[in-house]
Amino acid sequence: MVPMRRSIPVRALLPLLLPSVLTLLAAGCGGGAANTGDTAADTTAVVAPAAASSEEAAYAFTEADLDAWERGLAKEIELVRAAQARASAAATPQARGEATQAQWAETTVPQAAQSLGAAGVSYAATRRTVHRVLETLDFQGKIDGPMSLDTTNVAPELRARMTMDPYAELAPASAAALRARLDRVVPRWIEYVKLTAVAG
Repeated sequence: MVPMRRSIPVRALLPLLLPSVLTLLAAGCGGGAANTGDTAADTTAVVAPAAASSEEAAYAFTEADLDAWERGLAKEIELVRAAQARASAAATPQARGEATQAQWAETTVPQAAQSLGAAGVSYAATRRTVHRVLETLDFQGKIDGPMSLDTTNVAPELRARMTMDPYAELAPASAAALRARLDRVVPRWIEYVKLTAVAG
């Protein structure tokens, strides 16, 4: 039986779409500056996209960072499962909403990082970089993950990921470390993605 592949949740695409949104907003500000002579708006138009690009830069993670990622994602899975149980047992809409929000990465990532102690300092950056590689591998059909991408109506940046080398953005040592343990990393990531797809 062919496993069902889920479309990527909209929340997961937000970091990828943010630079485009900021660019559009900045362009609007720049247009206003041309009419009013306000130079502050021009500064925003230049700086905002650059800040977004910097945020998306690949992190040069180490073997130790990957060890921490495995433990951290296991903690996130634990947190999400607990929150889902609370949502199922919630007696009020407010309690259910709070339990649903507790499943989101905005909540689970800081908690997972804290659980790692000193090793958690780079957890968010490692997580972002590793997950981007795994998402791209999944989009390309190179791993048997749950994601799929409709390329007929997506931004050029997303379409380009279908043909790019997912490891090309990584430092050589990071790429080698991830390749070496892909058989361990992929199942854990798939478990997390399937679990959080329920929360949307």
